[in-house]
Order: sequence, then C-alpha cells, then structure tokens
Amino acid sequence: MWCRRYLSWYGNLDYDSRSNGEHRVLQVLARFEARTIVDAGANVGDWSLAAAALCTGAQVHAFEISPPTFETLSRRTAGEPRIRCHGKGLSDSPGTVRLRHFADQPALSTATGYPHPLPFTEIDAEVVAGADALSSLGLHEVDLLKIDVEGMEDRVLRGFDPLLRAGRIALVQFEYGRANVLTGFLLHHAAAFFRERGYVLGKIYPDGVEFREVRIEDEDFIGPNYLACRADRVDLIEALRG
Repeated sequence: MWCRRYLSWYGNLDYDSRSNGEHRVLQVLARFEARTIVDAGANVGDWSLAAAALCTGAQVHAFEISPPTFETLSRRTAGEPRIRCHGKGLSDSPGTVRLRHFADQPALSTATGYPHPLPFTEIDAEVVAGADALSSLGLHEVDLLKIDVEGMEDRVLRGFDPLLRAGRIALVQFEYGRANVLTGFLLHHAAAFFRERGYVLGKIYPDGVEFREVRIEDEDFIGPNYLACRADRVDLIEALRG
C-alpha cells in the first residue's frame, strides 16, 4: 500500500488542476498574452473558468459532448463573456458516438466503455472534426488546446491534424491514464505523433513541465497530464520548465 502511495505521489497522480501543475501552465501562458484557448471535454466548466480567470486576454471555447453536462457547463459559465460554449464533441470526423453518461459523476462520461462501477445512461452524441469546428468559428491559431475526453484523445488529435502540421497550435495538453489501455493509444504513440509534427512532449508537474524523450518505463498509466509544445517555441518551453 505504501509503495503504491509513493508511486502515485512520484508520478503526480493528482487530478486537481489547482495543485497538479495545470494552473501553473495557464499562468505561464498568460505571460505570453494568450488569445485563444480551446477546452475539448469541458465537463462542467471548472478548467474553462480557471483559464479565463488566469489568462485574462483570452477567449475560451469550451466543447462538451454530453447534452446534460453541457446544460450545466452553460449555466456555470454564463457570467463569463470570454467563455463560449459549444454543445458537441470533437473527434477526427463528423458523426455520432455512443456515450456512457454518468449523471452522478459527469467527468467520467466516456465513449470507451471504461468499466466504472456506477450507473449510466447511453446517449448518441454529436462529434465534429476539431479543425473543421474551429474553421467554422473563424479560428486559425490556438495558444492552448486542452483535451480531457476520457479515452478519445487520439481521435481528437487527428481531428486537429491540419492545424498541428501547420504549427498553428502552440500547446496541447492531454490526459493519459488507464483508459489508454482500452484504446491502445499509448504514451509512446502520442510522443511519435507529436514528434512527426514538430512538437516536444513533457509531463506536467506542480513546479514545471519535464520535457524529454518518452521511455518505456513511462508507460505507467499514472498520468495524469502531458503537454506538447511546438519545438521552435524555445521561449515558451523554457518558461514552462520552471
């Protein structure tokens, strides 16, 4: 038990954005005058609200796939005019996906079939390719794309491929954990994906981002959050390192 606790601490197994380093990423980004932030998998809006509060010059586009959760998101962010909510999910192509919605814990809602021991309802939810969604909004540059989609990370990333290959997204934050066991999209797959598109990958810690090559021992499914940065943004990389 104590060994597991130590490994969780060492691996920063912390989903509280205030303490796990996510807020620090936003604080650093604010110094670079971020203008556009995309929250893919916004849930009830906690991260979007934090992004708007910390990056005071940015517009936040919050996408939420689950209709019941979207209603809560819209209500909670209604007082912040710089958050624009979109009631659809992001993927690699337009269509619908079968979603398990957990009413008691909406953050766990997933299209992967993860075996959470909780009651759920199944919903057919709309998805659209990320690049197409942003194009329809007139957006062609993104300072930070945050992805928290309970196992659909690879599909969301492919949906943004045109923008990533063009270097139009400066930073991409995404989750990595046990859901990746089910999807087969492992950390070294993510590292190769970003390397081919001119990005460097690092793990988010409370006091900084550790940018380095992914090792086989890093496939620990502890996560929780990794950050990809354009390799040519040396200024941003150094600031994020801490």
